[in-house]
Amino acid sequence: MKRSFVVFSALVIAALSFSSCNKNLKDDIKDLQRENSEMKEKLNGIANALGTDEPITVTTSFKDRDNVDRSVKETYSFKSSGTSTQSMVKQPNGKYDIYVERFSDVNWNEYAWVAFTYDPATKAITNKRGGHSWDDYGNYNSNAYFNENDYSTGLTFTVNIKSIDLTTGVISMDVTMSGTAEFSNGYGGNVPNTNSAVTTSFSFDGKLRVYTQVNPA
Repeated sequence: MKRSFVVFSALVIAALSFSSCNKNLKDDIKDLQRENSEMKEKLNGIANALGTDEPITVTTSFKDRDNVDRSVKETYSFKSSGTSTQSMVKQPNGKYDIYVERFSDVNWNEYAWVAFTYDPATKAITNKRGGHSWDDYGNYNSNAYFNENDYSTGLTFTVNIKSIDLTTGVISMDVTMSGTAEFSNGYGGNVPNTNSAVTTSFSFDGKLRVYTQVNPA
């Protein structure tokens, strides 16, 4: 009888110990899940601040000075604070000036960008400018710039806005800038090769900062 009581007591103690350990394990798991969630939020915040969650992957195609086909494809992930690389500015006339840019590093030598004016009343897109600059030692200029206001002969500049929210600044768009050989010849050092057609294209999905331009009194 005494032996049975000892065995029973041991079992009870073991059961209580197991229950306590199991509770502690559950608490530890909950703590790890909470810490993991907090870490994800912090990493997402860092990614958003840097722009790495809204990168631009850009491709520029052309022929070099040896008439060899070239295609430069880069991904630029970084942005600056403020309006410098992401803005949607409402003008007094109701139109919006939109600017998007991403760059590779603090030197800011490699980047892709686009700027234009959007009229929500008519969906018209005007005043289009953009380009791609990279850094290498090929037998061509390491940049391709396009500006319909500066030089438009042989230029096809398309901005396809797939969705836009003028309140939050969220935008999704495809950008294609193409110039014929005539365009390149007339635009000089702004293109990789003045004797070659050139095309730069990229897509962007992200959130811009929304501002309202106020006319000075």
